[in-house]
Formats: sequence, C-alpha cells, structure tokens
Amino acid sequence: MTNPEELLDDPQALEDADHGGTLRLVAMGGARIRRAAALRELDPAAGQALDVVAADGRPRALVLLGHGTGASVAKLVSAVVGAGASVPILSVPGPALPGWIGPLDLVVVASTTGRSPEIAAALAEAGRRGCRIVVVAPPGSELGRLAGQTRAALLGMADESAPVWARLWSVTVPALLAVEAAGILPAQSYEPAAAAADDAAVRFRPSQETFVNPAKEIALRCVAHPVAAWSAGPAATVAAGRLADQAALRAGRPVLHASLPDLGRGQLGLLDGSAAAAAEADLFYDPEVDGPRTGGSSPAFVLLSEADVEPRASVVEAMVNERNLPLSVVVAEQSTTLERAVYLIALADFVACYLAIAASAGPDQGKAIEEFRLRTAQ
Repeated sequence: MTNPEELLDDPQALEDADHGGTLRLVAMGGARIRRAAALRELDPAAGQALDVVAADGRPRALVLLGHGTGASVAKLVSAVVGAGASVPILSVPGPALPGWIGPLDLVVVASTTGRSPEIAAALAEAGRRGCRIVVVAPPGSELGRLAGQTRAALLGMADESAPVWARLWSVTVPALLAVEAAGILPAQSYEPAAAAADDAAVRFRPSQETFVNPAKEIALRCVAHPVAAWSAGPAATVAAGRLADQAALRAGRPVLHASLPDLGRGQLGLLDGSAAAAAEADLFYDPEVDGPRTGGSSPAFVLLSEADVEPRASVVEAMVNERNLPLSVVVAEQSTTLERAVYLIALADFVACYLAIAASAGPDQGKAIEEFRLRTAQ
C-alpha cells in the first residue's frame, strides 16, 4: 500500500490516482466565478429576469431557500451581505415557510440539482402566497420547471455537466446577482473573488510540496486522526462546514466543525481529553524532545481564520500549541468577505480531493446520498 505522504508529494502519482480529475475541477473555481458573473451577457433571458427583480425594488425581507449546497449558498449570501443588511435575512430549509412571508418578500432558491422535494414544496407555497421569487437551478430540472409555474425569475445554471459538488459558485454568484438587483447588496466586481480562487489554485496545487501546502497537510491530518475544524469569521465558518461536508462525501471521513467565539463550548473539551489520553499512553513523553504528539487516537485541529476578524482565534491557537497537539492554521487575508470565502472554500475542496486520493476512496463514495434520496421519495 502506498504511503499517503509519499503519494501526495508525487505530482504524477497524484494525477494518476485522481480518476475523476477532481483537482483540476477545483482549480477551475476562478473560471466558474467569471462565467457566472457574466450571466447577463451570456444569457439574455437571465439579464431580463434580473431587470425585473430590480424594477420591483427592495423587498421587506430576503428569504433564502435551500439545504445541502443550497444551505451553503444561503450562508454565503448572508456572510457577504453582512450584519449591516438593509433588510432581514432568513434561511429556510423547507418544506414549510414561516407564516409571515408574503408578497412583500423576496424568496431566492439556489439548487445545484433542482430536484429537492422539500425546496419544491416551499417554492410552490411561496408562489401561492404571491412572493417575489428568484430560482437559480438547471432549467430542465423540477425547480426550473416550477419556476415557470410560480412566475419566478429563472437564472439558469450553466454547469450541468460538472459534478454536483463542483457547482457551488455556479449557483452562489447568480444568487448574489439577484440580491444585488433587489437593492440589498451594492453592485460589485467578481474579478477579485475569481482572482482569490486562482491564487488558491496556485497555493494548493498538486506540485506544491506538503510542507508548504496546507491542503495536503490537512488531508494527511484527516487520514491519521479524527479532526476538529474550528473557524473564526463568517467566511471561515462556511468553509469549515464545507470541509466537514466534503471530507464525509468524498472520503467517508468525519470532521467536527464549530465556530468562534462559542466553539459549541463542548468542543473545547477535546483539548483536555486528547492531551490527557496521550499523556496516559506515554508516561515518558517529553514535548521538548519528542515534539508535537502524532498519535492517531487523539484529534488533530484545523483553525480557519479571517485576518483581524476574531481576536480570540490567537487564544485558541495558543491553547492547542501549549498542549502539543497537531494543529494546522490557515488565515485568509483578502480584503472582502467574498474573496476570503472563495479562498478558504477552495482550500476545503482541495483538502477533500487530496484526502479522497490518500484514503483510496472509491467511486462509490456518495451512493448513500442517492439511496437516501430514493428511499425517502416515496
């Protein structure tokens, strides 16, 4: 069996083992953002739909419908709009809508597959209530067809040929364009976000050695340890959730995640429990001589942080280091929330790719999701 570290440090072996071309798909994040940002030019019908959204003016509230990737889109939109939003923002997983939602509110649906029955039910209900609606989904999907029945503005997703997990920005950027058109978010250029994705593709590329490639380092942590991914800042929080989802989906590996300042409180107990367990296992352990612990039974830690957002991140980093526990820290220093989200989510996606390769995850990974969908669609 190939040593995981040797495999990740061999670019040719990585390419040979990456049967789905997943690393290349992640590296194309910047191109996907640019294509989605050019929606008006590429799809005149979508441009007209955005003009209608703009003509209707600012809504009373913004309601974001979605679960799975759609829920990630909702979190991203909320993070980008920020706490100073001019209208309340509510994320709803469906199928029920809160009773107060009505014609004065804008409902935005973002779906990479367009086939969620829960979202379809909520969308139909929004249509019955006369809500303003924007749907971002494949035009030929169930949600795409339902958009016509509910008089919704349809922004067709262009990347239907890509794997579902690779479509995040293809639905997020059109959703942001809709929020811009509604007057909730100032118009912005998406080129800096695309450039952040390009930077990540260079920083985390397969030819970059593990000791200077945080994506490979974190992937190896996930191979050898249970991992807790902690985040500081709204963009980092979305990325930590993405890391947990993709590690499970792509490699069947569990990753806990929590965000500062709370960290779920209980997750801080991982520091005491793992340090104590390691100490009991080796009475002669000396951190001055032996360095950080690497035992597979204790967790490793990943800290995703946004620069100058959460001062307590340095406290957590110090606490982990003082206990000589494995820790990987990645700080996003880009100027906007969207750029930081793009960079850190690219990191999470590269980690999942490297982890799947290092763990020899087979092509059947993800079958349980389809099985669950079929068994609950009765």
